[in-house]
Amino acid sequence: MSTSELAPVGASSAATPELHLGFDVGGTKIFGVTTDGDGALLTSIRESTPEGARALVETLAEMVSRLAAGCDVASVGVGMAGLIGNDGRVTISPNVTGVEGADIGGQLAQRLGMPVVLDNEVNCAARWELAFGAARGILCGLMVAVGTGIGGALILDGEVLRGAAGLAGEPGHMVVEANGRVCNCGRRGCWEMYASGSALDRLAQERLGAAERGPSATAAARQGNAAASDVLAEFAWWLALGISNLCMLTDPELVVIGGGLSTDWDLLADPVGDALAQMLIGRSTATRPRVLASEAGELSAALGAALGGALSARETQSVSETQTPRVSQ
Repeated sequence: MSTSELAPVGASSAATPELHLGFDVGGTKIFGVTTDGDGALLTSIRESTPEGARALVETLAEMVSRLAAGCDVASVGVGMAGLIGNDGRVTISPNVTGVEGADIGGQLAQRLGMPVVLDNEVNCAARWELAFGAARGILCGLMVAVGTGIGGALILDGEVLRGAAGLAGEPGHMVVEANGRVCNCGRRGCWEMYASGSALDRLAQERLGAAERGPSATAAARQGNAAASDVLAEFAWWLALGISNLCMLTDPELVVIGGGLSTDWDLLADPVGDALAQMLIGRSTATRPRVLASEAGELSAALGAALGGALSARETQSVSETQTPRVSQ
């Protein structure tokens, strides 16, 4: 099946009276999903992320058309990599080219003729995990999404913390090595230069050969290749370093790992856990946070975006229904 084909999961959207669409815009790919009124996944598609705001809006609009397949769309939500301000504009997105300062949500809303809810993609994923996934019932937690870069979300009192300007939860750009590798954001030594999917690609090339990448390294490690296992162990150490810094700051009950690399969490769980045990001072086995993979894998952000759109649409409808009509005199 090509990446642009519809992938049905459960009921057909044609039989769905209330269709909610969600999108996860990452550095290399866009996931789109449809969900029903209860948040259940119906269909999903995947496309490559284009360069530039105009091309991105057109790609998203085309994906909406394919996902809707002639059905009525109740809401659209978009989760996007990068810093999304309270005004809905992209403040900076180091891994999505040509979108800084763009009002992606507003442009897409105009293109579709309906409201669009836009937020950081890991905020969206964390909300889905809180509602339906690994973080159900959690009051204090973290979500770390490991893909092309590293995104994050902070959970406080059972809610996703957005911060004063909407920019909270970007751990991928905290410095873990002074004067280290140059990051796409322009700084040096950012965590995502050592513990993202791109970082694993680079590490595999350096340790295993120029033709190797992260997926080939994980595949080799599954086959018992010692050199590939060493690559994953080194990668896990860097991942644990950033998680330990976040844990020392927030003392979470749970850390949820999302993004594309969450599918290989079975290979990383033990080395990350062992490294965390050494790094987290003052924590016993009983007080160390659990670290779990997302229950929706790489679709969690798109599902969370659909959830955000659905909640916004219902809130708007509720307000409209409860308003008292004004009587002209």
